[in-house]
Amino acid sequence: MNNKRLSSLPALVLFARIVQYGSLSGAAKNSGLTRSAVSKQLTALEKTLGIRLLQRSTRHLKLTEAGKLILSEATCMLEAFESIETLSEELQGEVRGHLTVSCSIGIGRIHLVPLLKRFQERYPKVHVQLLLEDRLADLIDEQVDVSIRSGDLPDSSLIGVRLGEMTWTVCASPDYLSKNGTPKVPTDLLQHNCLYYSNSQSTYNQWVFLGPDGEESISIKGSFSINDSTALVQAAEEGQGILWIDKNSLGNAFEKERLVQILQGYSLGSGYPIYALYPARKHLSLKTQKFIDFLKENFAPRMQHS
Repeated sequence: MNNKRLSSLPALVLFARIVQYGSLSGAAKNSGLTRSAVSKQLTALEKTLGIRLLQRSTRHLKLTEAGKLILSEATCMLEAFESIETLSEELQGEVRGHLTVSCSIGIGRIHLVPLLKRFQERYPKVHVQLLLEDRLADLIDEQVDVSIRSGDLPDSSLIGVRLGEMTWTVCASPDYLSKNGTPKVPTDLLQHNCLYYSNSQSTYNQWVFLGPDGEESISIKGSFSINDSTALVQAAEEGQGILWIDKNSLGNAFEKERLVQILQGYSLGSGYPIYALYPARKHLSLKTQKFIDFLKENFAPRMQHS
């Protein structure tokens, strides 16, 4: 291989990143370059190879037939490059770098935020960017290292480490119950104001109970719904209605008697598993591995409820 071709190797890795992130801007952000620099390197690579790799417009990128063939090899180079970076970190024995973590709002505020100080005291050279959001981020496109989420594993390209599970409860504030009465059976909920989670994709207003008479599904109603579990808990504590929620999102509301459980004679079914998700890679970065270990040691015990 001549020197001219050899000099194209970094640009081939960059080409794979452009396709991985779906845009020149995404690749630029990931690589610490300007968009202009990425564009120039791609153009130079195409000139060196003598072929067009991508059809580019103002909004879209599309692989050419030649680009599709070269991409598989360029992707192998990118994976090798990332593995070398990871091995370099391990050989240096230093945990450092930027770590992006995505977590659902309620669990993040109550359980993860209080732990981050301990993690950063242990690894002071790691900068943690925490994204609290009630949606599953695209870990590849959005450059997220770890996502803490509940539910079944959504994608076979993701690795999941189980941290615990959701445990459902139905509750209300003592003030609400004193004014409106305490439901004795699930159908009593039809006479109450119920609080429930709702966003643009889902509405959780169908509550299912298992009791002496079998399964009962109740279509509850309420004055409003919220797309933030923390705000739901606050509304319930303020006496605005009855709430169905995962105990992990309640903090110490039961201990402080701001909320009390109701309908305890009924089973609410098993909760969803809670996972730490990360993209499948040959070599996991040292900072990510240490954070996963930290979650298993410190976060997982907080997810255990009877």
